[in-house]
Amino acid sequence: MKIRTTLALAMFCLALAPAAVRADPQQDQQACMNDAMTICGQFIPNRERVGMCLYSNRSKISPACRQAMRRFNPRTASAR
Repeated sequence: MKIRTTLALAMFCLALAPAAVRADPQQDQQACMNDAMTICGQFIPNRERVGMCLYSNRSKISPACRQAMRRFNPRTASAR
């Protein structure tokens, strides 16, 4: 189950930014990994719900994750 959760979280983090503006997808993933687990862990492995949780808790997440979240579009997250 731990591998499944990590994989789902990794997929979510890769979906944070559109491909055109994604300078380093690994960096975006690492930026939000801890925040996703600590703030929005109850929604893992549902990456859309994790994304919405992080988005709605922007004031509580790390500055690096906040930067990655600026590229996150909640309307298109569920289409991926």
